[in-house]
Amino acid sequence: MTISLSQLVGKPVRTESGELVGHVREVRAKDHRVDTLICGASGFLQRLSGARTGRRVKWQQVLRVTSKEIICGKSSHNKSEMP
Repeated sequence: MTISLSQLVGKPVRTESGELVGHVREVRAKDHRVDTLICGASGFLQRLSGARTGRRVKWQQVLRVTSKEIICGKSSHNKSEMP
């Protein structure tokens, strides 16, 4: 299945249990493949200010993408320093 990046940006990210991680604010790629989703308000501030922190979800932790949301594994999101 092919998904365009524009279909990911703005989409809510939730854990399997329904906890909202945040909305996708930025998509990071590595070697022409999606690597990380930057989510939530801190992700938005990161985009505006160039700060190096934010909520991240590694693409490998994404379980499914629906037309309404992105579902990820329970422990897949973190708030930490960006590389």
